[in-house]
Amino acid sequence: MLTDGDVSSDSRIQEHYNNESYQIPQADSRPPALPSPATYEQAKSFLVDNPIYDQQVLSPVRCDINPIDLSRASARQIEQHLNDYTSCLMRVFGPAIEGAGFTAVRPPVTVYDGTIYTACGEMPEYNAAYCAADQQVYFAKRLADIFPREYLDVPFVAESVLAHEFGHAIQGRTGILISERAYEQQLSELDALEFSRRTEVQADCWAGQFNSSVNDSIGIGASDQRRLASFFSTLGDDALTGDPNAVGNHGRGESRQRWYTTGTQETSMGACNTFVAPSNTVK
Repeated sequence: MLTDGDVSSDSRIQEHYNNESYQIPQADSRPPALPSPATYEQAKSFLVDNPIYDQQVLSPVRCDINPIDLSRASARQIEQHLNDYTSCLMRVFGPAIEGAGFTAVRPPVTVYDGTIYTACGEMPEYNAAYCAADQQVYFAKRLADIFPREYLDVPFVAESVLAHEFGHAIQGRTGILISERAYEQQLSELDALEFSRRTEVQADCWAGQFNSSVNDSIGIGASDQRRLASFFSTLGDDALTGDPNAVGNHGRGESRQRWYTTGTQETSMGACNTFVAPSNTVK
């Protein structure tokens, strides 16, 4: 039986945090098919006028999970941690996805050591990716080996990479991902790269929104947010290739940092509508 103290504590949580009544689903290894456009006109609508852009990311939302040290944890521990962490991502974004009229699905996370073959093909040894073919996230155990040393002690840096991949899961469940890939096939190489970058920095932006939404409960302070934003700059095409003029498929560090920061400052998911943003903001 609950005591008066228990009721009072639960009541305070209900009053302080948003989305407490949301029923977090289990990870779904057999999810329904992703929404797919029937025409290019519908694909364009999914990209630029998606109902997800009308949704708000509420703040604060509760997350009761501590950060993990990738350098010390085993692959099994990392996998369990990241799968647990998707409960927080679902509590933030699940109501918004459903509010937009789509089906919210919690993707399973597989942590691998070495090379792995998936429904999306071979995953590199140092990588994290959302695979639309099976709607799962794949996360390399040794991913932290390529993080700059100065960011290894930033709390929730690994989880922020997961939040980015979850952004792709949102794109998948809202028709954005398949629509963008359909357009890529009709474009020149340079234009296709730009469309890919728009997809990537949108996921950065939604990762920023997630971290801002849960920072009250997990303790991400202002200085941590600045360091996480700076971390996203190290994932830019220029930073990873060493070419300051790189034209790649993920975006340069400045762009990735800017869009992550935009997410931390805005609650409308439409603030992350990169498909209507000027080209110079998604380089």
